[in-house]
Amino acid sequence: MASPRTIIIGAGRLGSTIARSLNKSSNVIVIDCSKEKIDRLGEYSGFVEVGDATDCSLLEKCGIKTADRVIAVTDDDNINVFLADLCTHIYHVPDITIRLKDSRKKVLVDERINCICPFDLSLDYFEKREEEVKE
Repeated sequence: MASPRTIIIGAGRLGSTIARSLNKSSNVIVIDCSKEKIDRLGEYSGFVEVGDATDCSLLEKCGIKTADRVIAVTDDDNINVFLADLCTHIYHVPDITIRLKDSRKKVLVDERINCICPFDLSLDYFEKREEEVKE
């Protein structure tokens, strides 16, 4: 298998959409423990791996040692935080992005980790919208 440049962990709706988008311009592998989610990737033609991404041997098989970027968008914040730490401190991946449903967990990750928090994004949107309405 060619060494992937981007590893996406989580093949739910967000992970699948990101994978299809990035697959057009870079070498991507998607990892998910659910074969059903992997099977629903649709028009994605990149690499896939069914398995537990917290297993270091699986990550190494998938090219974590040479990855430029990891995107962890599983449904579990704790797994995403763990993967961010693992990828930062063990594998030294230069670009890591995780999704956190609970934005209070951002304090658990290194400041070099990009955290996307849907709650914060939504709150920011509504606060900006409220200011526009007042003007």
